[in-house]
Amino acid sequence: MMISRNASSLQVSSDGLRALAETIFRKRGVPKKDAVLVADILIEANLRGHDSHGVIRIPNWIKGLDCGALKSVCQPSVVRDKGATALIHGDYGLGPVVAKKATDLVLQKAKNFGVGVVSVRKASHIGILQYYSQWLAEKGVIGIVVTNTEPGVAPFGSRQQILGTNPLTISVPSEGAPYLVDMSTSVAARGKIVNALERGESIPEGWAIDGEGNPTTNPTEALKGALLPAGGAKGSALAIMIDFLAGGLAGGSVGTKVSGTMNTDQEITKGDMFLAIDPGSIGSKRRFVGCVEELASEIHNSQPLPGTEMVLMPGEFERIQKKKNLKNGIDITEKLLTEIQKLAE
Repeated sequence: MMISRNASSLQVSSDGLRALAETIFRKRGVPKKDAVLVADILIEANLRGHDSHGVIRIPNWIKGLDCGALKSVCQPSVVRDKGATALIHGDYGLGPVVAKKATDLVLQKAKNFGVGVVSVRKASHIGILQYYSQWLAEKGVIGIVVTNTEPGVAPFGSRQQILGTNPLTISVPSEGAPYLVDMSTSVAARGKIVNALERGESIPEGWAIDGEGNPTTNPTEALKGALLPAGGAKGSALAIMIDFLAGGLAGGSVGTKVSGTMNTDQEITKGDMFLAIDPGSIGSKRRFVGCVEELASEIHNSQPLPGTEMVLMPGEFERIQKKKNLKNGIDITEKLLTEIQKLAE
């Protein structure tokens, strides 16, 4: 494994880290195909600059596997199938394994019916959502994925943890790589707070409040208090609706009763929803892609702010970051690397 060091952390080759992740899951009885998939999703998150959903998640998933709350070998099953819709029971498996089955099924539905909606219950955290929406867009359909998580976000006007970070991703096909948005409905993902705590860093003001409702830059106090919704009332409302679309639709839980994402040793009550739309079933797919490229061109050619080199489309930051990280290695703390190396022994 190629490792280099800078002032505060290590840079590890993506191939070395991927092999390490595969080994960890294989040693817990996860089938090779599934271990490869899980490792790929984790490493992709790190490569794209979303470390909160990368290898930092490994110890948490292993906790669930080691205590038996998660199954190393799962058999996700379609428990309801009606037209363009379906419901999958995840059999308490690793989220990415179940989510890939859901993504395959929703693509098939979209190809058959023009649109597909697949809900998932009883599967652990599915990792970085854009992995799935981008895959769908690469297959020529619009991909939308939402999930709900444990309470950690205060609704607008409250200081109590009631909502999850409840993320959303949308990817659209283009003439080249898909354009995509992948965002939590909180100002920052909870994993970024955990990542800052792991690195001994403070967090930006405006991300969170402490237990008394006061702004804080201390990640420990932020986790005791609550994250703030993105865009105030707008992000709060969006998080509420995603609770319904993810947990409610799948027959899971919403609000303070959601569990199984961060605390993998607890009962899984969160849900996921996968939506795919075939633009060619509604109008002209060529015309749709043309619209995508037309707007992308306008945005790329718009006048940048002082100090900004170029205005980017959603998803292009991740492409740039991935190119850098493939060359330089993935940034990781020595503490985390040591922890996951021990899990591989």
